[in-house]
Amino acid sequence: MIAGEVCAMPELPEVETMVRGLRSALSGRRVRRLEVLDPFLLQGCTAGELSRRGRGATVVAVTRRGKWVVLELGARRGILVIQPRMTGGFWLVEPQRPEHIRLAFHLDQPRATVWYCDTRRLGKVCWFADAHAAAQAFARAHGPDALEIGRDQLAERLARTARGIKPALMDQKVLAGIGNIYADEVLFHARIHPERPASSLAPAELDRLHRAIGEILTTAIALEGSSFDAGYRTVLGLEGGFLAQNAVYGRKDLPCRTCERPILKTKIAGLVGRPTYYCPQCQSRH
Repeated sequence: MIAGEVCAMPELPEVETMVRGLRSALSGRRVRRLEVLDPFLLQGCTAGELSRRGRGATVVAVTRRGKWVVLELGARRGILVIQPRMTGGFWLVEPQRPEHIRLAFHLDQPRATVWYCDTRRLGKVCWFADAHAAAQAFARAHGPDALEIGRDQLAERLARTARGIKPALMDQKVLAGIGNIYADEVLFHARIHPERPASSLAPAELDRLHRAIGEILTTAIALEGSSFDAGYRTVLGLEGGFLAQNAVYGRKDLPCRTCERPILKTKIAGLVGRPTYYCPQCQSRH
């Protein structure tokens, strides 16, 4: 990680990368044993209850909601929702730090194991009785998914707040999935200053912003996310490739890839401990 910075990871592209890797490993597979190694992360059930519900269950679907991983268990065994937060992630290969394993899915036919690890124990593992209960929890915590929100819906939500556009984009109740890295990249590609009041954006700026959200997130997913320290790896233990070609994040004093002006690093209101990178030429405040 860049010294002195706090970055809430993983974001939507990292979680989508997890889900795509897990889908091929878990979908349609029978769980021989669901092992809870750290009950501290559990919500909605005890370790014993979760183990009993998981034993012999088939994983019928692996999906994503915002930054959450959703596992649907067959035979009315419920919905398991994993919130990786800053340092959680899944492994299909034996984890490099086994002391950080919090949950293990031991599978049948053929036998295999999928591990969930969380270095700082900041994530949550939640059980819901059915899809409706899980959807209600998501609705309470999140706005529309950043990859699914329409242009007019985005405009309507941003018009409600005079906050800076960057903290508004990172508010999961406005739209779900965007964190610090991708907010900087989206705003650069949309040519919008990060401190512009969200409600002040003109129609053409909203067009660019909506388009940039889809383009940046889609590119980051194709590159399997961003790895700036050991906190995020793909399910195969590999680094994500987005930060090898990003435009502004982490590039303080380096030339802008568009105009060659030095990239600036600053702090803005509402984002304690999270830096902001932008180009003063391409993202003029006025």
